[in-house]
Amino acid sequence: MKDRVIKTIYAGGGTPTLLPTVFWKGFLAKAGEIADISHVTEFTIETNPGSVTEKELFALRQAGFNRLSIGVQSFNDTLLQTLGRIHTSDQAKETYRSARKAGFHNISLDLMYGIPGQTLKNWLKDLERIEELGPEHVSCYELSVIGGTPIFKSINDGVLSKPDEETCRDMYFAADETLTRSGYLHYEISNYARDNNCVSLHNSSYWDRTPYIGLGPSAHSFDGRVTRSWNVPSLEQYLERIRDDKSPSADIEVITKEQAALEMVMLGLRCSAGIDLKEIETETGIRINRDYLKTMMRNNRVILSGAKLVSTAEGMLYADGDSVNLI
Repeated sequence: MKDRVIKTIYAGGGTPTLLPTVFWKGFLAKAGEIADISHVTEFTIETNPGSVTEKELFALRQAGFNRLSIGVQSFNDTLLQTLGRIHTSDQAKETYRSARKAGFHNISLDLMYGIPGQTLKNWLKDLERIEELGPEHVSCYELSVIGGTPIFKSINDGVLSKPDEETCRDMYFAADETLTRSGYLHYEISNYARDNNCVSLHNSSYWDRTPYIGLGPSAHSFDGRVTRSWNVPSLEQYLERIRDDKSPSADIEVITKEQAALEMVMLGLRCSAGIDLKEIETETGIRINRDYLKTMMRNNRVILSGAKLVSTAEGMLYADGDSVNLI
């Protein structure tokens, strides 16, 4: 694997900082032994407020991580309790300040909207806290309720109710207006960067369909062309396969030209960089529906910028549905 050139490293999924910092120091050292990581400029690790100390953050910075993603979700303690989070708003702010003291100059904060009990006023206050703290990157995700979770049961039983679609839409546009006014670039439907140098290189590789390798249970990998695979979800089974020198892959998907075209269009419409329709047609052989494209333009969901088709903030919301109609 030494011939593989790695450009980004991202430790995420759950709370990786719960593992001792010596593990991550060893992990990065081992990565350098088996692959070429000399070109990596972005080493990201995720954490949650209250789960890591300033001393541990300093050790992670010394180990090589230069970007930190903090799962704040909200600065409202009541909403944090609704989400089942174990941290408080004050702990979120303290973790952010500790990260700064530890030497992290590239910090991303995650916020969530569409939380049961959340109002537009609550959301605007969260965005105000972001403006006060001034992170380099902000992710604003709408809450997705997964079956089998406690919050799903509470909503299903009528104990909680999510804000309606119109309110969630208002929250999305409130984030766009507030953060862009503060100087952030709205470069992907859910992501904002202080400037082009603060755009998440790792996440952008997913949207650009760049090859990536996933390590760990349930992690996905992609060859950048036609094959996507994912690992077994069981930690025990994953470790057993590794010990037996067997592939931990659970299954492999072969992507058709139609699927590839759909992915290119859908992912491109979610991002401000836009898409080159002729390039997609040449690469996949799939013809773009020009009539539907005209409808999108009339509805101000996309604009033509040179050879690129670029989504407006409104258009990003329709990316999934529009991409299906374009292919």
